[in-house]
Amino acid sequence: MDSKAIINKKTLLPALVILGLLIVTTIIISGKDPATGQQARGSGQPVGVETARAEIRHIRDMRVFSGTLAAENQYDAAAKVAGQVRQLNVNLGDCVTRGALIARLDSEEYEQALAQAQAELEVARASLLEARSALSAAERDFRRVSDLRAQRVASAADLDQAETAKQAAEARLSLAQAQIAQRDSSVRSAEIRLSYTEIHADWENGEDDLDSCRYVAARHVDQGATIAANAPVVTLVDLTSLNAVIHVAERDYARLRIGQKADIRVDSVAGRAFEGTISRMAPVFAETSRQARIEVRTPNPDNILKAGMFARVEIELENIPEALAIPVSGLIRRGGEKGVFAVNDQRRATFIPVREGVTDRGWVQIMPLEERPNGQAADQTEGIEPGMETGIEIVTLGHHLLSDGSRVATADNERDNDRDGR
Repeated sequence: MDSKAIINKKTLLPALVILGLLIVTTIIISGKDPATGQQARGSGQPVGVETARAEIRHIRDMRVFSGTLAAENQYDAAAKVAGQVRQLNVNLGDCVTRGALIARLDSEEYEQALAQAQAELEVARASLLEARSALSAAERDFRRVSDLRAQRVASAADLDQAETAKQAAEARLSLAQAQIAQRDSSVRSAEIRLSYTEIHADWENGEDDLDSCRYVAARHVDQGATIAANAPVVTLVDLTSLNAVIHVAERDYARLRIGQKADIRVDSVAGRAFEGTISRMAPVFAETSRQARIEVRTPNPDNILKAGMFARVEIELENIPEALAIPVSGLIRRGGEKGVFAVNDQRRATFIPVREGVTDRGWVQIMPLEERPNGQAADQTEGIEPGMETGIEIVTLGHHLLSDGSRVATADNERDNDRDGR
């Protein structure tokens, strides 16, 4: 065998023995369990931790939803007839009052149609005069023949002929009157079509809205363009009130209601919250996202908010004036169960199972323990329950070093021991 290999084996074995002794010595001094790495129960060396007291606090469950501001009232001013845009009186961002002229289309064709309808109406009126005159003559002839027949001068055939002529004149008069109504209707239709060449801001929102204005959000055509019937010319929006449109999941939907208050914040107005109210809630959930549409209405009298802005909507889902609460950092999960390490008067830590409630600004509400799987209600000594005396000391830092019964020490506790030693 190589002499160098013999020397290495002789030197390696003592080194391994010394290393093992050092590890065991370190574990004994630190007081940690070699299997778990945690402080051993009843160890003489306390574990340094930080603690806090349970308190009765005002807890609010605030939820923030992301959404988009949308105009509550939007109106598309559209052309009802086809034509070329001869005049466009508004531009992007203009404030347009109700009834104002927005655009005018080429009206020559419609003016000609109106003139033709009016001429046909005059012809029908002349025909009416002629029919009335013919009826008057037929009535006179009928009376004359009737008198002659009474004197036995005219025959019965003459009387029948006169009566037939009179009835024919009455029919022609009725036809002339119907033609007058028809031509008059044609004139009115031509006038309406001609009026369609002028596009006005004509939204319906009550008589009290006559003096208000809406802003031009989009201009879809330019002057000189040819548009089809029903094609939009401009889009007008009402900014006096806006809707923040958000989408919520099922777990939050059940906690919302019409009339519930909300705060709306936008990036362009930092530090300011706009008051809103839930105005509409969709009765169905989208199959793809499993979320429902919620609209939160907010007044906007100064027109600071604009449609399309990204908005954060903060809604209070729950308000608990007096809740038993601990710092969030004190809540841990161990063995599949949530709980806290509570420190007793002997400065030993005990794991206590708890059930968390609402979390608010770094504090979490402690709820009554639920019933155990066997149907037995949890004993109050098993957890921290509402009604128990507050002031219980909870470990907030250093949980990973603890097990039930571990001795603990805090900075305040160490200072007290130093004073006692002196």
